[in-house]
Amino acid sequence: MKTLTNKIIQKTLLIGSCLFLFSTASFSQAAAATPNKSDTIMGIPYFIKIGEGTGGVKLGSSNIDDVQKIFGEGKIKTETSKRMGKTYTEKTINYKKQGLKFFALNDNTSIIYCIEVSMPNARTEKDILIGVSTQEDVLKAYGEPSYRSPGSLEYDGMGVVFEFNNGKVSSVLLSQKK
Repeated sequence: MKTLTNKIIQKTLLIGSCLFLFSTASFSQAAAATPNKSDTIMGIPYFIKIGEGTGGVKLGSSNIDDVQKIFGEGKIKTETSKRMGKTYTEKTINYKKQGLKFFALNDNTSIIYCIEVSMPNARTEKDILIGVSTQEDVLKAYGEPSYRSPGSLEYDGMGVVFEFNNGKVSSVLLSQKK
């Protein structure tokens, strides 16, 4: 009887140890996938500053040359788009691997006026993570938007649009606060 009891205790301890190790490994992986506000990619902070910029690029004061100093040479394209019945021409520089696209004025200053961030796990100051946070998370963090559609929440006064794909934040469009 003592031997049977010892075997049951040993099996229980073994199963308990396996469950503990599995849960610890899962927790460690989840923690590793969620960056801190001080984490960086290529030395650039993941942190998105709503209405200000990201990765050392400041909206309204940094230009395309500044972007290239930080992220390296990139192909600058001139794009034309129509919005609200007007035609706009702008310069863009896209860093797909980093999940960043910069929009600049099409003049000799090339000032950055908009940044699209789609970098997985990049986070805002209110802990909204790209690829992780939901529309409900954004609403809890930032409140009611100026405009909403099934695929986006737009906060005019803050200078940010959150775009969604499959229920998760897929990108954050930054512009200067109004």
